[in-house]
Amino acid sequence: MDTTLLSTAGFMCLTYVVIALVITPANTRYLLAGYNTMSEEKRQAFDIELYLTEFFKKLAFFENTEAMVSWSIIQSLPFKSFLWRSYAFRR
Repeated sequence: MDTTLLSTAGFMCLTYVVIALVITPANTRYLLAGYNTMSEEKRQAFDIELYLTEFFKKLAFFENTEAMVSWSIIQSLPFKSFLWRSYAFRR
């Protein structure tokens, strides 16, 4: 397996873990898009702790190897395009 794919996946997983630790139920009112525009009644009805646990904390860990490889390839495609286009400026 290519080390670039593994390092990209590892970096992105670490990024999601950091985001999961920074966004807490106490500050979601200010940081989470969509939740900050809800009325107070809708916020009370919405289970924000379950949402944060399921969406952010489990997003950082992949269920299987195929998902990790597919996600890594998809994430690396824009970088390859950027490098290809920027090569024209080296000439």
